[in-house]
Amino acid sequence: MAFFDDVKKLGKNVAEKGKEAIEITKLNSQIGGEKDKMKEMFAKIGEQVFMSFKSGTDHGFGEWCVQLQEMEAKIDELKNKIMEIKDSSKCPSCGSEVSKEIAFCPKCGGKVN
Repeated sequence: MAFFDDVKKLGKNVAEKGKEAIEITKLNSQIGGEKDKMKEMFAKIGEQVFMSFKSGTDHGFGEWCVQLQEMEAKIDELKNKIMEIKDSSKCPSCGSEVSKEIAFCPKCGGKVN
């Protein structure tokens, strides 16, 4: 019976990892979507800057900049969800993603915990 219990546990672990992989894929897709929106917004800002330059005025950027900040915040939120799923965090020294089980960052050597 212990063998079957081990097989069941293994199956549950595999299923859980599959769910995590799907969730990460969805979150990465959302990140890509937000980045695409940001590219569109940057193009609009650039066009507006040029038009303002041509007309001698400089206004109308505040609303777009706020939207860009919201998109950046959404991307950070999605990246944090991915790190939660992966059970990782950011190195306080260099910002690299590291496992929560590691005491020192493999990239910069900084203390993580």
